Amino acid sequence: MTDMPGPEDAGRPNGEGGVPADKFAVKISVTPETVTELLRRFDLDVGDRPHVEPTAEGRGTLYAFAPQEQIREIEAAGYTIEVGENVSETGRQRMAEVSEGDRFEGGRVQPRGLGRKPGRNDEGQGAEPEKGGQPR
Repeated sequence: MTDMPGPEDAGRPNGEGGVPADKFAVKISVTPETVTELLRRFDLDVGDRPHVEPTAEGRGTLYAFAPQEQIREIEAAGYTIEVGENVSETGRQRMAEVSEGDRFEGGRVQPRGLGRKPGRNDEGQGAEPEKGGQPR
């Protein structure tokens, strides 16, 4: 099973020199007998491990990510497949939302918010811990 290219890979050549095809979230209808065959036959991207959600009919739904060409191959092999969103496009949209600037100006601007930096004794946050994490 392959790793899915991240949004940072969009529009960049893959290992073969081409641009990776967009992947789609898919749900494939399987039985306990066909799920193993499906995984052996097709190099599906199932994340860290295959997840099959049981259905009331004694079948299951396998969640995966696949490019259009592979979706056609799976359908041609007789599997019922439901195609969801284009996760590659969603990733590109989310990456466009991420700032490219340095909001901390190379460390000259302190972060703001509820967080605190462990080991600091400013603003009444307690004693600075010694090595091993215990306060002095």
